[in-house]
Amino acid sequence: MKTLRLIPLLLMLALLSCNKVPGEIIKGEWRYRLMVNGVRAGSAVITSGEKDGMLIKRTAMSIKLGTIKNSSVQTVTETKDFRPVRLEIMNTLEDTSSGNRHLIAKVAEFSDDTVTLDSDGTKAVYKIPGPFIIEGEFFTDSLIKGGFKEGMEVRARLYEPTVAADKTILVIINVAGRKKITVAGKERSLIHIRTRFEKLKSVDEYLNDSGVTEKMVIKMLNNIFELERIN
Repeated sequence: MKTLRLIPLLLMLALLSCNKVPGEIIKGEWRYRLMVNGVRAGSAVITSGEKDGMLIKRTAMSIKLGTIKNSSVQTVTETKDFRPVRLEIMNTLEDTSSGNRHLIAKVAEFSDDTVTLDSDGTKAVYKIPGPFIIEGEFFTDSLIKGGFKEGMEVRARLYEPTVAADKTILVIINVAGRKKITVAGKERSLIHIRTRFEKLKSVDEYLNDSGVTEKMVIKMLNNIFELERIN
């Protein structure tokens, strides 16, 4: 009888010990503190939503190092099956000591394998071998469908006009399993995702069970950028 009474308790403990994984792409807005090489240097806001039947993802970052302030906003518009529609990148460099300010703007619009790229008012049209994506929700959707199984890998060609206007780059994502890390002073068990953008940069991303990024570590050009969620 004691054994029978223990069964419900053991089942409950087993369920509680099972980590959940994200079941859908979530919408919302999340804010982060930004560190550069271990020094607090700015902030970031990531917004994911839907408008007029399209998926919209916006990433805004502000970094200040010395007298130089860099503000960037990237807005990705794609269909619900992750076909590129529009990519807008606005990057503002400002020297606070002199007041000099420089805006770099790139807007790409897509029609099948044709990209019309407007770079600071100069337009060019490119034929890009496909299939390819822009930096929206394709990878998140692929990981959800794969259940975030440890060891799974997802590859895709990414169009990134700040790297190359007329070709794509290879992006490889791997699920590294669970890892305990400290976020905002609290230890958390999070899903660890590793991403490689060819030889340009590598990213370690840590997601909670809802699919929200709690922390991100970007290694690029001998610098380490860290985003840590604050809300």
